[in-house]
Amino acid sequence: MSQSYGVLRVVCMPQLQPPTARGWAVRTRSPAAWLPDEQLVHVLTRRETSIGRALSNDVVLMDLAVSREHARVVLDSDGCWYIINLTPHNVIRVNGQAIPSHVPFPLRSQDIIVLGSTMLQFLAPHVACIGGSEERAEQIDTHFAEQVTQLLPSVSSQRVLPGPGPSIPPTLPPGEGGMTAFGPWAEEESEEEDLLGAGITMQFALSPRLGRRMRWLMAGVGLSILAICALMTLILNSFIGINALTQNGASSLLAALTIPLIPALATLLLVNFIDRFEREPWYLRLATFLWGMVIAIPTAFFIERLIDSVLLNLLEPGTSTVLRSALQALNAGVTEETVKGLGLLLLFLVLRDQFDNITDGIVYSAMIGAGFALVENFSYFASGYRNSLVFLIIYRVVLGWLGHPTFTACFGAMLGYTRHTRSRWQQVITPLLGYIMAVMLHSFFDFVDIQAGVEVQANPGNTHVAMLALVAIICDYIPPFLVQMMLLYLLIRSLAQEAAIIREFLASEVSNGVVTVDEYALLQHSFQRTHQERQALWHYGFRHWLRVKALYQAEIGLAFRKWHVSMGDSQKNGYLRQPEDVYRERIRRLRQEIRAFEEQERARRRGT
Repeated sequence: MSQSYGVLRVVCMPQLQPPTARGWAVRTRSPAAWLPDEQLVHVLTRRETSIGRALSNDVVLMDLAVSREHARVVLDSDGCWYIINLTPHNVIRVNGQAIPSHVPFPLRSQDIIVLGSTMLQFLAPHVACIGGSEERAEQIDTHFAEQVTQLLPSVSSQRVLPGPGPSIPPTLPPGEGGMTAFGPWAEEESEEEDLLGAGITMQFALSPRLGRRMRWLMAGVGLSILAICALMTLILNSFIGINALTQNGASSLLAALTIPLIPALATLLLVNFIDRFEREPWYLRLATFLWGMVIAIPTAFFIERLIDSVLLNLLEPGTSTVLRSALQALNAGVTEETVKGLGLLLLFLVLRDQFDNITDGIVYSAMIGAGFALVENFSYFASGYRNSLVFLIIYRVVLGWLGHPTFTACFGAMLGYTRHTRSRWQQVITPLLGYIMAVMLHSFFDFVDIQAGVEVQANPGNTHVAMLALVAIICDYIPPFLVQMMLLYLLIRSLAQEAAIIREFLASEVSNGVVTVDEYALLQHSFQRTHQERQALWHYGFRHWLRVKALYQAEIGLAFRKWHVSMGDSQKNGYLRQPEDVYRERIRRLRQEIRAFEEQERARRRGT
């Protein structure tokens, strides 16, 4: 197995522009991409690594300003890193300082290297014995350093394809890396609570000034609301189920209980697939699902019935059916999207640190929509089993399985976008536009559905009207499909940004020894990470699998916490330690547990 010594990550790369009268133009820019898949992180697995444009090099840079064999990075027997300019015609700058040819120039972790039009950052743990590093640091060109500072925050659209799949690295000695080791969580927690319980963001969710009684009171109020809404949902659906059982038999009740599970499970699998980097904890996914299934359903039901009765009294008997359908659809759109959106807004306000970006907004919206659709589909299949089972399967399962998740995701994605900007007016206007879009999309969808049903009932036996109604219902899925394409675009860009955040904000942690080189490369490639976690499950069992997952998630959580701070989030007042310190401590402890368990298992297998 090859050993990983360090990393070269691409900070800035050239881009060919359309040809001019003098030939191709080259413009330098930070890497922008659709998917976090390109090789922007190069793991150094040899003591000598060649860099150049030729394909025979260990690190290949597609840059016309880079020579075929441009430079070599060397690790000597004393653990010192050097970079060598291979020809006198090449230009290499380290932190803005040009280096001569054929002379080993010392490198230290986080140095910025410029070769041609490409900017790289060198990362390696435990860099030692670099002579003259302080003098060299003082010689950094000021203007060049300002350019680097401007470039680093702009890597939000980079992509990554890390090196070979790593193994679980050995642990580091405790106490390294400048940890602050005292705080309200200095006491040991049980392993089950640590791996399955609340995460670090939950520890900092509430003010430390809240006493134990207030915390228990808030928890009691929340559980009481959940229990009341669950009882109301159970009662409402019991009436529907009993009515279906008496009119259509047990088969209708069985269909109503099983068929709606198909779109719900499909949405859950989709969420698991798209939540690739900074994964959301299972208890928050469950909470949002229960909000849609238990809280949103009865609340929306009673509000809609109340508004419908008011509209029925206000509208005159001769009112147009189109107006009635429009008002009924608007009632459903506003009420349901408001109740579902309140769950997202509550999660965003209480657990802001866990609500990171557009990806999280889509994930939580999909879970709320799936819970809401599950109960709603139960009522549809229970009441329409005998007359329109095939139509309902096509309408609610085949075509419309992402209906409610799509509507709610309009608001959720825009709410997640507020984490990307410091502009106050964008933080207010963007979620409002997302909410309006969700309401209008939902209302228009219901309007077409309601009006088509009204026309069919008003013209019984008319095949022409029935055909037009069917075409209208099928075309009714075009706007949600277009919105889904827009959400897919936003999701892809958000996933690319997640990889860039990991790449950028864990760079210093590699230098400090908190994150290993292998882990740094692995965390930016979700499929390799999943493969590594499965290997831990197959070889060492369930509990070790939880440890490995927790280690990777803690490292990514540290990157996102540092990003939050860079985007203007304030420090946590009233706490002896900040989340960054707690993340670092947990990373070290988990790595120690992983190494100790693996050594114990290997010793046990050798003994047997």
